Amino acid sequence: MMPERYYAGRTNGPLDAVGRGSEPRCSEVRMLGSVPPVMRRWRRALRIGLFWTALGLGAATISYPLNMDVAARSLGFDRTLTSVFLALVPIPALALGVHGIALSLRLRTASVLADRTADYLNEHLPDGYVVVPHYGPRDGGEDEVAMVVIGPPGVVVVEPHDEQGEVLCHQDHWYRKQKFGSGRRIPGMSPSQRARWNAARVRSDIATGGLVRTPVEPLVVFTSARLGDVSSSSVLALAGLDAMVARLVSGVRTDAGAARTRPPADTLAEPVRLAVV
Repeated sequence: MMPERYYAGRTNGPLDAVGRGSEPRCSEVRMLGSVPPVMRRWRRALRIGLFWTALGLGAATISYPLNMDVAARSLGFDRTLTSVFLALVPIPALALGVHGIALSLRLRTASVLADRTADYLNEHLPDGYVVVPHYGPRDGGEDEVAMVVIGPPGVVVVEPHDEQGEVLCHQDHWYRKQKFGSGRRIPGMSPSQRARWNAARVRSDIATGGLVRTPVEPLVVFTSARLGDVSSSSVLALAGLDAMVARLVSGVRTDAGAARTRPPADTLAEPVRLAVV
């Protein structure tokens, strides 16, 4: 199910225009979030993890204090097999709970990074740009797009990462360089492949709105790492937020502004529910 979408803007005045056919008075650099905070994936993963953990602990509370002789007669097993069976009962639920909690922590770290990057862009991009963190594509998938930046040059789908040290890429496989030249693979889906996949999802949403010629570019940004040899990456990779801002504003004419940004922004934002944050 596609999550309910909402609009969050830093306003220069009251939202007194809402509901009367006109738009609220917002700054030209806006922040749009299409997945409400309470519905973001890391919260769902946390709820699922806590559910399975509670279920596993409840099963352990019931099964471990049982009298083995009574349980063996009830189950029809011998005493040893009954002990092993009851000891194993809580383990699947506890394993699912630990996995869900670990996943939620990783997703929350990525969510915080997207928010922090969006705040930086909001402060450093010139007028006429729209920043969309936590974009929820209309394909019904659970995975959010970390960030979409809409500006006069087009649409850029950003995949931010907060790795440390030096980062290398070989055929879209990413590694953190360690001592003695060895590399440790970055966990999860390849950043460049995820950026390309998310760009295709955003491109599909924009094309649905009739803007088939709007360019959509994937971009991988490492906020803290240094880039080594990343020439085999299928997606442009940058190191640092300053480099990202420079890339986003490169080639923009001084007279280009919100007029070119509004059509794709409206396509991605509709339908929206207005909210002040």
